[in-house]
Amino acid sequence: MITDKLPPHNIDSEEAVIGSVLIDGELIRSLTLQPDDFYHEENGLFYHAMLELKEEGKGINQITVAEKLDRQGKLEECGGAAYLCHLVSMVPTSLDCQHYAEIVQRLSTSRKLIVVGESISKMGYGGDADTVTNLAKADKLLLDLRKTAGGGHIITPEDRTRLLMDRYSGLYSKEKGIGLSTGLVDLDWRIGGLFPGDLVILGARPKVGKTTLLQCISNHIGQSNNVLFCSAEMNVGSLSDRDVAGRLGVPANQIRTGGYDDEIMDSILNKALPWIDSLNIYHLDTTFHHRITTTNIYQSAYEIKERYGLSLVVVDYLGLLDDKYGNNQNDRIGYMTKNLKQIAMGLDIPVLCAHQLNRAADYRDDKRPTPTDLRDSGNVEQDADSILFFYREDYYYKKEDWDRKYPQGNDYYKTYPAGIAEILVSLQRHSIPGKGVKVLWDEKGQTYRDLAREEEYHKLL
Repeated sequence: MITDKLPPHNIDSEEAVIGSVLIDGELIRSLTLQPDDFYHEENGLFYHAMLELKEEGKGINQITVAEKLDRQGKLEECGGAAYLCHLVSMVPTSLDCQHYAEIVQRLSTSRKLIVVGESISKMGYGGDADTVTNLAKADKLLLDLRKTAGGGHIITPEDRTRLLMDRYSGLYSKEKGIGLSTGLVDLDWRIGGLFPGDLVILGARPKVGKTTLLQCISNHIGQSNNVLFCSAEMNVGSLSDRDVAGRLGVPANQIRTGGYDDEIMDSILNKALPWIDSLNIYHLDTTFHHRITTTNIYQSAYEIKERYGLSLVVVDYLGLLDDKYGNNQNDRIGYMTKNLKQIAMGLDIPVLCAHQLNRAADYRDDKRPTPTDLRDSGNVEQDADSILFFYREDYYYKKEDWDRKYPQGNDYYKTYPAGIAEILVSLQRHSIPGKGVKVLWDEKGQTYRDLAREEEYHKLL
């Protein structure tokens, strides 16, 4: 069918998308557009150059895009550097980039629908095949368009079988499974490790040691896998003081205070720092991200995964993230846990996030945490795949309090006077929750270890 109408398009929206990405190159990571979604060829060439820069891990701006197109001999074809300046100047703000992109996507789908309609019309006029064949071809054309247009994808039984074949073949080839080991044998046995796509919440009262436990798990996984550690509570220097102290077997305060003698300084340079350098742990720079949000975390995690590969994101801790959402803290916490779950699923990696508990346990006889102790819980229980509680008896009871709690005596305290912590498994979506496991605080090594034998504990006293 011949028509004098131009295909649907909107030059202003196309230019606004390109201009917005030139202003803020990180925006391209959230866009699903393809170069052929742009009606004007020069805009498609600009966008293709931007995608190439993203894949190369390079920044996207006027200079890099112009240089990329110039090397390809396409800059003048696209209007030259002057057109790039025009694209930036005509965009009042890059904040509406997603809105512009939606317009471009919708009109691109309309143009493709016209092409599909013409193909179906030709089949109708041709009459070369039987009706069933033509209908099948027409149906496939529409299904293919629906997929590229971002509509809902239906996984057929055949698709599912192929996916599961790949999944179970991959699991079969991994001797230890796909769950990341936490480095704590009993905990791995209880929860199976940290699985891709899962959001794991670690709840604890302040000062119990949850940050140190996160570092312990990160340091173990970081020996052979890439980890992104996002701390909204401590900068990388303060976190590293603990790692250095543990590696050297000296008090953390000694490392933090300074004034080292030659022996300590030599050990830092030749023992601690080479070990830290060997760990594949990336930190979100709090000097750059003055306010850490789930958006910052996603962008950094996406960049690391694209450039180097990524196996785990650690967040310390939920309540200190600076996302603004809703009318109260419950709404905000729920919004952030939903985003963290989407990061886990979207990047196919586990996200381990600490969360602070409220004071309710302080007023109970049994002070072991329960789900009701989650502060401003929002949708934490709904979004999390696992909820672990970190508990230390000596956080509440010192030696002088022990006789009052156990007037008839208690061998537990005599055997383990300090340093025993419990990781309680409150929620385990993919299996039956267990009561938890006990781990040993190694003060000299500034880490948590398996509590395999009583004798091992006494070696550290």
